[in-house]
Amino acid sequence: MEKKILKFAKILAFGMGLFMLASCNKYIPDDQDSLGTDVVYNTQEFMPLLGRNTFYNNIVNIGQNTSQPLHFKIVNVRDIDGQPSTLFEDKFPVKVWKGAYTGEEKSIAEIESKRQIEYRPVLEILEKSGNINFWGQAVNSNFVKAQPDAGYLFDIEVSNTGGRRYLRDFKLRPYRERAFEPSIMDPVTGLSPLPYTHPSNTTNLFGERTNLYIFPSEINVYFNKLESKSSGSRTLTISFLDSLNRPIDVKKFAATEWDKLVHGFNHRFENGKVIYDVAYPIPLAPIQTDYTSAGGSSAVMNFKFRRRGQFGTIEDCGIRMPFAIYEEGDWEIQFRFTNETPKFD
Repeated sequence: MEKKILKFAKILAFGMGLFMLASCNKYIPDDQDSLGTDVVYNTQEFMPLLGRNTFYNNIVNIGQNTSQPLHFKIVNVRDIDGQPSTLFEDKFPVKVWKGAYTGEEKSIAEIESKRQIEYRPVLEILEKSGNINFWGQAVNSNFVKAQPDAGYLFDIEVSNTGGRRYLRDFKLRPYRERAFEPSIMDPVTGLSPLPYTHPSNTTNLFGERTNLYIFPSEINVYFNKLESKSSGSRTLTISFLDSLNRPIDVKKFAATEWDKLVHGFNHRFENGKVIYDVAYPIPLAPIQTDYTSAGGSSAVMNFKFRRRGQFGTIEDCGIRMPFAIYEEGDWEIQFRFTNETPKFD
């Protein structure tokens, strides 16, 4: 009898051991991601310009103590005094590229076929990368706080299967909009001491009266937004005035490559001016094309003509003007010679 009891006890102990082992295995947790304190942004303050889209890429540093993938989310957007702000919950219409812009497009229709209107929040974080997009194209300082106002604060939630952390007190302090460049408008006050700017350089440009060299500082360049001729009109007009404010026919810049002056279409000459149908902004994207500077940060116009110099040689003459326009509409860029009118012959 004792042997039977002993045998039963051994069987029972073995069974309980198996049960406990199975139970332990059942409740051993799966491996979880680690979420360390080594997720760091390389900037805490964002100061984009209103009226323009600004994309902050490669701004997150992730150390070896944090597992990926991570998820990022903007939370707790508030005024600088701590009051919640609902502005960034709203979405606004912006043009987003769905096809690659190359600078070789042959019509506005072809350009627009590569873009589409999407509704985005002004401040958007990319969930997987943590990069931040500021869709400022559709907003201005009428309803978004701009410097010198202290702006906004926001936090970023970082999470993975291991948990979540909060990176706090990021600052958003936009500058006031500037519709075009180059501009001497103060980005904080919105005021400009002068209504004009200057081209970047001149080449073999001499005055017809004194034969003295005409420097870029002697040419005032005005950006004027015109009253639109029709709904949806988008044009760019170029004109010149001499030192007595009389029109100079743009055709006097006879060596100008009019088809490559700007990435515009259907260029025509009217009243001594040249007019293009264009898509905005100009340049359309920050890539180098036949119409831009190296790197594509600005469009570049080159006005050229040739004349016989004082030693009988043919000289290439001209004006170079880098520029950008961010606000849609009908614009005119006007060049005014302040002291001397160029000698074209």
